[in-house]
Amino acid sequence: MEQTPKVVEVKSVLKQGWSLFSHMMNTVDQLEPGQPLIVKSSFNPRPLMSQMRRRGYQVTQERLGKMVVTTFVPRQRDGDPSNPAARAPAPPIEGPETFLDNRGLVPPEPMQHTLAALETAAVGTVLVIHNDRVPVFLLAQLDEDGYPYETVAQVDDSAVVRIFKSH
Repeated sequence: MEQTPKVVEVKSVLKQGWSLFSHMMNTVDQLEPGQPLIVKSSFNPRPLMSQMRRRGYQVTQERLGKMVVTTFVPRQRDGDPSNPAARAPAPPIEGPETFLDNRGLVPPEPMQHTLAALETAAVGTVLVIHNDRVPVFLLAQLDEDGYPYETVAQVDDSAVVRIFKSH
């Protein structure tokens, strides 16, 4: 039996004054196993797409006039090792930690400081950064570079990101 998708209209979330990334991550965490998510927005939600792919969702998009409809469907867990949903869960982000406070910096400084610190960090360590907001462009770069990370949005809309220096 197919589940009814959860539909989120970004415009209404923004009108409420909520933090979009925090709201979306809370929505994702409340999805039932196997439940699809449909996001209607006026822009391409790349950071969300990256997060959902990491969680094993297949992503499709359709443009309807000025609206972008992005659909996230959980992949079947079929034992196929090429299927992210079939893989073992990612290990926790653990190791000796270095803290970097990027709050108060103007973009692109937080990303530049983080990437410079990550470059000099020893393999096996965890770089913990605190930014004024979720660093969406940094997350995309970390995905591209293959660094495991976890993001925790804070109640003040700032974000703490723990990045494992894997290579």
